[in-house]
Amino acid sequence: MTGLPHFDAKAIRAVVDMPTCIEALREGSRELGKLHPRAQVPLGPGDDFLMMPAVSPAGIGVKIVNVVSGNRDRGLPLIHGFYLYCDRETGVPAATLDGSALTTLRTPAASALAADLLASRDATTLGVFGTGIQARGHIEAMLVVRPGIDRIVVSGRTAASAVGFVADPDVQALAGDRELVSGTPEETAGCALVCGCTSSTEPVIPTTAVRPGAHVGLVGSYSTARREVEAELLARATVFVDDRHAAAHEAGDLMVPAEAGDWSFDAVAGDLAELCLGTAGRRDDDEITLFKSVGLAVWDLIVAGAIVRAD
Repeated sequence: MTGLPHFDAKAIRAVVDMPTCIEALREGSRELGKLHPRAQVPLGPGDDFLMMPAVSPAGIGVKIVNVVSGNRDRGLPLIHGFYLYCDRETGVPAATLDGSALTTLRTPAASALAADLLASRDATTLGVFGTGIQARGHIEAMLVVRPGIDRIVVSGRTAASAVGFVADPDVQALAGDRELVSGTPEETAGCALVCGCTSSTEPVIPTTAVRPGAHVGLVGSYSTARREVEAELLARATVFVDDRHAAAHEAGDLMVPAEAGDWSFDAVAGDLAELCLGTAGRRDDDEITLFKSVGLAVWDLIVAGAIVRAD
């Protein structure tokens, strides 16, 4: 594979921007084909080694990801990843990509796609739980699909982390002339559009603060060791997932209350493919919608293919 083109974070964003990524996922999600399970190898409490293969008309690919919680204290990113993209017809490796940068782009793009299909068209407030790279990406992505947002509220693990996040010049540049403030969990959950972008092991979004008509998107939990919402919010909301099978095996936010008998996967109203096809969706203005994503390997493949073709 010597001489394979490699797309680092800068090169990825040079050829595929957030709006392009959202539209690639919108088109590709209508027919995902057979999905392949993610392999997960525990590295220790809260740490994982993940392997995510995918095959579709877009190509053949695999992402390798390390999640190491102690990296925060080392001043390093929580997640490191690598992606290999191959030609679908020949199987010949075509390119490698920075897996973390790919995740940074495709995860918020998928959340924004779901929000575009579920959130109120009149949403003017965005609440973000988390202060990491996914929080930044979700601000960027949500403003693409809901440019009418004029206030962004951020809640972090600590008040200080949220204050530091909103003071970051790069985050302020994303927000533009919109109001950008740190807030309490209640203030953040009270927005019309709410994003959970944390690696919390305990629910962080207060159920009672979520208002009728709100849309909640969750990306932080991919095992029973992590949760961002309580069972009570699932009971209040109409729940959608990226993929039913993946959610049943990886979505801690749903698996924990299901195992406790407080909620059932039978209540899932639709997946992203059905949302894109228009066969599932919001029913009324006062309904709380919730989209739970564990991340699909085929999303990486769709975006990687778009990057390679656009270069």
